Amino acid sequence: MSGTAQSSFSIPDDDALIASALEEASIPTLMMSMIHMSGDASLLDGAIRPAGVFINEYQGYMSEEDKATVRARALEMIKNFRDGGCQLPSSPSPATIHRMMNFIVAGDVPEDYVPMMLEEMELDGIDQRSDACSDEVPAKARAQHKVLVIGGGMSGVLAAYRLQEAGIPFVVIEKNSAVGGTWFENRYPGARVDVGNHLYSYSFEPAHHWTQYFSQQKELQQYFEGVVYHHQLEQHFRFNTEVTGAVFDEVSKEWTVNTIDKDGVEEQYVANSVISAVGQLNRPVLPDIPGVDSFVGQWCHSAAWDDSIDCRGKKVVVVGSGASAFQLVPTIASDVGQLTVFQRSAPWMFENPIYHEEVPQGKKWCLQNLPFYTRWFRFLIFWPACDGAYDTVFVDPEWPHQERSINEMNDCLLYTSPSPRD
Repeated sequence: MSGTAQSSFSIPDDDALIASALEEASIPTLMMSMIHMSGDASLLDGAIRPAGVFINEYQGYMSEEDKATVRARALEMIKNFRDGGCQLPSSPSPATIHRMMNFIVAGDVPEDYVPMMLEEMELDGIDQRSDACSDEVPAKARAQHKVLVIGGGMSGVLAAYRLQEAGIPFVVIEKNSAVGGTWFENRYPGARVDVGNHLYSYSFEPAHHWTQYFSQQKELQQYFEGVVYHHQLEQHFRFNTEVTGAVFDEVSKEWTVNTIDKDGVEEQYVANSVISAVGQLNRPVLPDIPGVDSFVGQWCHSAAWDDSIDCRGKKVVVVGSGASAFQLVPTIASDVGQLTVFQRSAPWMFENPIYHEEVPQGKKWCLQNLPFYTRWFRFLIFWPACDGAYDTVFVDPEWPHQERSINEMNDCLLYTSPSPRD
């Protein structure tokens, strides 16, 4: 990890624009970028530091005074970095990177996570997941190994990218007319991602353009279409086609995969490997409600939204209160005449104050221009929402409030609102 970073950076903007952008920066993330620009890790030993971490809280509960101090110091550092030709010093050592991880999340990241996070963050400018230059399998052997991928959603597009990168011939079978999977199909009012967008994107294709922290369906669909176009993957996709069966031959060690397209044309593919990227929820299940077949009004499953439905002023019934209802119900509530929600069991949730917020231009500037800001921002989103929350998912049989939570930490996550975001 140590050595000179390979990524190149350019900051063409003047002092005023930089200062304005820093007003909207995530300060803990900014401090990590400052260490990369200067090679000075003394920030990690100072009194100014994040006070805590919570899902979707990007400022570490730092005081306004501390944030202003960091911005002022960062402005001078960025100006020097710009005027010096944007030359990065040697990369921080793995030990320093570990300290930086602990610092930004105001906690202890286990040391055995460091290799995985270094791989994910690509702080040395190298995609360690790339197989394109590996000598483990000769190029000739790769070219003879045929792969069939079932599904063109997020996982299918990822598989296509990596297979093309590795020089392995492949085809992707997709039942819809375009890539995107769930974001192609789910078009109900209010449909949006429930994972922070700067994490819900490929590590090899970071996106600085997101208009919201939790983007809506159309923008997500455009992202996946853009990845396919950018990396020239379209030729490998067979759209409007479904897999009807797959049989593995133990003798030849090959798969025979049967497909049928929208016109009823059947085809067979022979592949050495099959990757299933079909997703888990792409076949909507309608509840068995007596009388639904004779209902004269408009109705549909949210995952197969009927664009002709106009809810304005109507009596609307929503069956279910899960993730889709969380998005659909608040979106249509102000337009309908009457809204009834049938709930079988209470859903679990926690407060997300930035769920509908737009990403400010200053933060976009930081993501686009500051060294490794994007990578550290991604880590700041990841840790409290994923592995950092690991201890919240274990049932403590001694915990007295089993009706609402499973342990003390889980209870705090669900019932304690974070401090107001500055």
